[in-house]
Parts: sequence; structure tokens; C-alpha cells
Amino acid sequence: MENIPVTAYSGFSNVRGEITLRKVIENITKGIHAKLIFKIRLLVSQGKMEEANNVKKQLPFYTVTAGYREKRQAYSITRYTHIILLDIDDQPEEKLEGLREKINGDPNTLASFLTPKAHGFKIFVFMRTKYATTLRESLAKTGMDFSTLEKHHRIMYDTCKEYYEKLLDVEVDGSGKDISRGFFTSFDEKAYLNEELMKEVDETLADIIPPEKPRPGRKKTVSEKVISGKLISEKTVSDKVMSDKPEGGKAEAEPWERMEFNKAVLAVKRISKFEPGKRDCFIFALGNKCYTKGLEEEVVMRLAQEKFGSEEFNAAAPIHNAYIYTDRTTEANMRKEEEKPDTIHQLLDFLKTHYDFRRNIIMDRLEYLDFNEKTEKWIGKLRPVRATSYNAIFLELQLTGIKCSLDYVKAIVNSSYPREFNPFTDYIEKLKPWDGVTDYIGQLAETVQTEDQGFWKKSFRKWFVGMLACALQDEAVNHLVIILYSEQGKGKSTWIRRLLPPEWREYYRNGMANPENKDHQLMLSTHLIINMEEFDGARISDLAGLKRTITQESVTERKVYDMQTLSFIRRASFIASTNNRLCLQDIGGNRRFLPSSVISMDYRTPVNYEGIYAQAYALLNGGYQYWYEGEEIDELNRHNEMHRMKDPVEENLLVYFRKPEPEDTCVKWMPAAAILSKIAIYGKIQVNRQAIQTLVLSLEKYRFRTRRNAQGSTEYEVVDLQNDEVNKGFGK
Repeated sequence: MENIPVTAYSGFSNVRGEITLRKVIENITKGIHAKLIFKIRLLVSQGKMEEANNVKKQLPFYTVTAGYREKRQAYSITRYTHIILLDIDDQPEEKLEGLREKINGDPNTLASFLTPKAHGFKIFVFMRTKYATTLRESLAKTGMDFSTLEKHHRIMYDTCKEYYEKLLDVEVDGSGKDISRGFFTSFDEKAYLNEELMKEVDETLADIIPPEKPRPGRKKTVSEKVISGKLISEKTVSDKVMSDKPEGGKAEAEPWERMEFNKAVLAVKRISKFEPGKRDCFIFALGNKCYTKGLEEEVVMRLAQEKFGSEEFNAAAPIHNAYIYTDRTTEANMRKEEEKPDTIHQLLDFLKTHYDFRRNIIMDRLEYLDFNEKTEKWIGKLRPVRATSYNAIFLELQLTGIKCSLDYVKAIVNSSYPREFNPFTDYIEKLKPWDGVTDYIGQLAETVQTEDQGFWKKSFRKWFVGMLACALQDEAVNHLVIILYSEQGKGKSTWIRRLLPPEWREYYRNGMANPENKDHQLMLSTHLIINMEEFDGARISDLAGLKRTITQESVTERKVYDMQTLSFIRRASFIASTNNRLCLQDIGGNRRFLPSSVISMDYRTPVNYEGIYAQAYALLNGGYQYWYEGEEIDELNRHNEMHRMKDPVEENLLVYFRKPEPEDTCVKWMPAAAILSKIAIYGKIQVNRQAIQTLVLSLEKYRFRTRRNAQGSTEYEVVDLQNDEVNKGFGK
């Protein structure tokens, strides 16, 4: 089916129009209601569930399984789409992406998206199994009565529920089995729609015989009022059935009241059954639930009578008795609560006594130490806070007798309560000061023997101090990249990895940095060294992006599930290893790169971490210049020429032309295009815009004199070498 219809509502009951499923998913992807969704998720993260639910009621509400004409009630049904809506809730954040992959990867998933609270998924299912297909085909195409359709839907729902619970290994919310089940819109950039499966969805079932619209009955009247706080009995309430309309001409129950009432009914059904002999207890428990939800007694009495009342059973009396009893119990509990210590202080005292929390500002994560840790691996060590960590803390609180919700615990722990922790400054500030004499950095550099040892030692010292500056100083950026060239098996990667002390090993990464990848960009803030092992496979276009990344001062990105884009401090420094001597390609200069040809490496001698970092810290505080400037850059560029792969255009320029000498008489002034024409003929070079750009850069690099001709074109002073001169040049 090209366009699957979806019914839209004003509130939760009154139909206001229709929209297509494709448009709903498109709106969710674009974030049409992102502002409200962000507010809901913020309130949830703060443990304000009631406020989050109130904001959620402001979102558009839809139904897809069934369509309705006037109201979301059985008598108003107009169609049935065969699409089953499943809910997965209360899932930890770290499981969401894994669940998403499984959901969207299944061929029976028509659509899915993250719920407004970001704790689960809405899944739209069109089962294609043989059993489901047979079940759909067994339905009559015309004259289908509603009760038969309802039974069919329950069977299909249970089939889908069982299938996805087995697929995902999580529980599907069983309260959504009604045909009228609806859903709120959301915001999910990864919302999924299976276009191929859309084409296989059967035509909607439209010829449905709905039940009759309920007619108003006689009004229920209460014959007596409560006197002196005594509970009323069923005999004091009229045996006549309550009307669908409230007494005294009041408006019917609000949609949100009906929704909360139905939730209370489902909650009670989990622990009790509405059956002869237990009906009073069931309705009394329902009254307790509704009281805690803040529903008015009169509204609940009427709704209970509508749903459970009959000629033989009056549901109003147990509701009234529950409200009187609960009201008195609540007052007594409030008096007791006044005598109890404040929950938040109880919780804080417990956390201080049993745990040490800190916020790692580099990784932007919470870490904790359990003073009563039983696992040997973690005794005396801090580790990242996971979902299981929160659950373990919550369990300890309950066993201790401190009653609070899991969300309440999360809100306290993930607040300003934990101390801030910077692993870089923490390590450096604990080091003994450098003695000012021993050259620990030089000793480390000597473990690598290169073809130009003087250049290597100087460049490594600059890079190492720059790396520490980038880690410690928010405004500092290390613009230099060490490149180690040698054959395979020299131990380059091992030597690089050992530059960081054990306390910093998790801030090391292998791999190229892709400027277009958001995760790679964020690694510039969360890692200290990025080792680009695949550097010899980098293309010119990759190097252009890499240069931008190397000089990037900060990272501006929105983290997953974060509500806004933030700016993060750049802390990473780059180092590379390659098996290709000619690893540089930029004709315009490579002053960011510090290549060295390695002869041998000693990666087994222990590294004196305290010495090298204390010395680097002292040099940094002493104003050491960890960058190149002036004549140093010219010297660096000359060194880098040994590691630069020249373009064929550049090489052929020097074969067929040269700069004039003072005694030359055969000097020509030629535009770049004319020079390229000869190079293209003899050097088999393709003439294009890239080639002309390379030629101009080469002419400027080798400082050929220029002038402007009468037409305004730039001409270059050259000596056009003849064939015998070219051949003579090859013989040298």
C-alpha cells in the first residue's frame, strides 16, 4: 500500500483528521516537535516523571491499527489496517542502539522510532509469516462484525508480541493489545520506515459492522451522604445503573482522566481479578490507585460504573469507601513523614558513606568507587557508572530502608554532587619536579635511531611538549604530526603506544581521523594521542581534511541523545607510522609534518614516565617553544622534500625547462598553458585544470620570474631545453 492512513486526534478521543504513516515518520525524523521532546527527556533525566507526562500530553496523538470517524471508540470504527503496534519501554540507554539494529533489521518491521522519553521504541509490525498470512486471509472481506475483528486482533497481537520478545530478548508492554491503541509523535533522526514492506501491506478492511453507539441511561443517585466519617454500604446507593453523562449536567470525563483511569485498571488487573466473590476487593483497590493519581471521586465512581457496573453489582460503593479510607490513611502517613528525616539527605549520607563519585571531564562520564567492593578486579579502583551500577546502588538503598525511586537516585548521582576529575592534571600535579639537568625526553628519543638523528631529537622534543600543552591548556593546540617511516616489523606502533603512562592508556587511539565523522571529531576532545597507522594510504583529499583537523582548536558537535550542540576542548595530538618513505604529497609545503626515517627502535626498555612528563611540564611552564617559525620552517620544508612524492607535472617541468642563467641568450617568456602543452606532449601528461594548478605551484615553488603580458596573462621566464639538452640531463 503506497499510503497507509493514520487517524489524528484532538486530545485522545475526538477525531480531527487523517495523515499518512510516511508523513508521521517524516515529521518525527525532521523533529517537528523536537522542542517538546527535548523538554520531556530533560524532565525524565531529572526524575520529574509526572511533569514529563504532563508535557507529553501536549504532543499529537494518532492511531494506525484502526481508523475512526468521530471518536476513538468502537461504534465509530471505519477501517482496520492489519498493522500491529508494539511498545518496548524502560530500556537502559546503552541497549537502545543494539535493539534498534535488531528491530529495523527484521523483515516484519514496517516502521519504528524512539519514544518521547527515549526509554524504548514504538514498533509498527506487519507479520509476513505463513501463520500470520493465513490468519489475515481467514478474515471475511465484507460484513465483519466488531467482536470477531477484536478476537482476530488479539490473536495477531499475541503472535507479534511473542515473536518480538524472542527476537529482542526483552518484554513487550502487554497493555497495548486493544485495537484502539494509539501513539504519541516523537523526535528521532534515525526513525525507520520499510518502504519495501509498505508495498506488501494488504488493503485495509473497511466493511466493519461496529457495535451500537451507547445510549444514555437513567442517572445514578446517591440516597445518603457520609455521616460522621462512617463508610457507606451498597444498600445506601441506588441500584439503578449510572448514566453515561455525569450528574448535574457536568461535562464528561476529560480524555486524560479516562487514560489515567484505564492505566489504574491495568495495574490492578496485574494483581487481582474482577470475578464473583472478589469484585468488591478489585474495585476497592482500583479506588486506591485512582486516588493516588489525583482523580476526582465522582469521576472515578462514574467511570467504574460504566466499565464494571451492572444490575447485580454497583461499583460506586467500593470506590467511595476506598476514597474515605485512603484519605484518612494519607493524613496519618503525612504525620509520620514529618517525623522522618529528609529523603535527599538520607540518600546523600548513604552515598558518602558507601561510595566515592567523580565526573571525568575528559570522557564526560561518571565514575565511582564502591568502598565495599567484593570483585577483586575493582577493589580500590574507580570505574565508569553503568546502568547496572545504578541498579546495584538502588538495591542497597532499599535493603537499608531508604525508600526512593531509581530515577531519583540517577538524578542525584548525575548532578553537581560528584567532584570533577581531570586525569591529565591529576597525574601531572602529583609528579616530583624535574631536576633541571637530566634529559629524560632526550633519553627516550635515543631509543629510536634515525637517518637524521639531530632532526629527530629536536622534532620529537617539540612534539612531545606540544602534546602535553594541548592536554593541559584549553587554548593550546599541537599543530605538529610526527611521522615514523620504516619497514614493517620495527615496532613503531608498540613504541608509540608506550608514550602514554598506564593511567592514560584509554586515551590512546589507533586509526585515521575522518573530519566528516562526528565520532572521530569528538575523539579530538576525549583522546590524547591518535596514531594514524594507515597514513601511507592517505589520498591528497584526505590530507587536506587532515590538515584542517590538525589545526582545529575546538570541536562543536551534538553528542548522541544530547539536547543541544556544544563546543568541546581539543586535546588530541597526532602521530603516524608508515611503510612508505615518500609519504608527503603537498607541493605547497608540509610544515605540519615531521617525518623521520627509522633505522632501529628499542620498544622494550622501560619508559621513565615520571621523568619525561616532569621535564615536559617544566619546559612548558618555562616558555619552551614547541612550534616551528621563521627560518625553522624553511629548514623543515627542505628536510621534508626527501619524503615528498613529486607530481609528474613538477618533475617534467624540470626535465624540459629550467631557470635562466645570467649568460643565457635563448630565454623565453611563456604562459603556464604553453609550458604545459610541451610537457603534455613529451611527458604524456593529461591537460586539465588540476594539471595547470600543479604547474603554477611548481613554477612558484622554484621561483621562476614572472611578468604580465599585454593581454594581462602571467608569463614565466624559462629556458626551453632542446632534445639533446634533455638527453644530456638524463646522462648526468
